[in-house]
Amino acid sequence: DPEQNQKPYLSTYPVDLNDCGPMVLDALMKIKNEQDPTLTFRRSCREGICGSCAMNINGVNKLACLTYIDESASATKVYPLPHMYVIKDLVPDMGQFYEQYRSIEPWLQPKVPK
Repeated sequence: DPEQNQKPYLSTYPVDLNDCGPMVLDALMKIKNEQDPTLTFRRSCREGICGSCAMNINGVNKLACLTYIDESASATKVYPLPHMYVIKDLVPDMGQFYEQYRSIEPWLQPKVPK
């Protein structure tokens, strides 16, 4: 937590999968609502379109809203994206991403008459 000037640390949260949705994002929302209201992550569409819930889940960069919880595993390991600076918990700094996005202009552009 940058506001507390703490060093990074890992936390473990038990989640009753019988009382939780099937996706990793469902478990994160349950943890935030019931166990740790300070847990911070991004979410938006819940349909895999916006990409705001991107994080590293069990060693693979995935969207939490599209990733099923592996019930056969003893734990699901969730980390922030490894190639970005972390603002807090699972929230990466998107500044460099948006700067690169603007530089390549990946949107439709009208033809300019000569």
